[in-house]
Amino acid sequence: MSTLGIDGCRFGWLGIWHKPEGFVWQIEASVWDLIATRACRRAFIDIPIGLSSKERRRCDSAAREFLGRAFSSSVFPTPVRGVLSAKSYAQANTCHREICGRGLSKQSFFILPKIHEVDSLFKKDKKWQGKLREAHPEVAFKAINGADLHSKKKTAAGFRERLDLLSALDPQVPELADEILSQTKRSQVLPDDVLDAICLAVMPQAGRLKTLPKTPDIDSQGLPMEICYFER
Repeated sequence: MSTLGIDGCRFGWLGIWHKPEGFVWQIEASVWDLIATRACRRAFIDIPIGLSSKERRRCDSAAREFLGRAFSSSVFPTPVRGVLSAKSYAQANTCHREICGRGLSKQSFFILPKIHEVDSLFKKDKKWQGKLREAHPEVAFKAINGADLHSKKKTAAGFRERLDLLSALDPQVPELADEILSQTKRSQVLPDDVLDAICLAVMPQAGRLKTLPKTPDIDSQGLPMEICYFER
């Protein structure tokens, strides 16, 4: 069975299945349609899963600390559960401030629909709880590298640096990246989306599963507030 890596993209979601015999990839508007396409043993997704009722998530703070000052900004503040249904930024920001005393960044608001979509998935089919887990590509890249990276992901140097790391885990990675980018439009999928989805699919090849924090908190719906990565 395969490992599925999922990243949000402009079209919706990009999924990459890493199997012993190679890769399969697909884009879908709905995360449910994506995961229902084919079986996998485990799946990792770059979107918050467990949501706090009021406090900041310890896993986000741990991820920022792990990444250090140069890359910590890639970890967006996760909205509290009470704002999932907000229809506008003004409504979400006001509600967030009323619940926890903090405003909501626009970056976090823009991914709110995707957070809501994934949260609803666990209600639709509970078998995905524990099988679909949260990960953060920049945490994974640093763990695979064993040290800080040199360049930001959206730069040419940063793209190449990360592609080389993933290619060391599976030599088919460059061909896969070229295939996805040649068969999709940039209005659908961006180069860093491709990198991130591949990363989450192949990162188990890097070693042992670990989480930030080591003992995750559990949210009101029974979902762990954790960020998974693999380390030698």
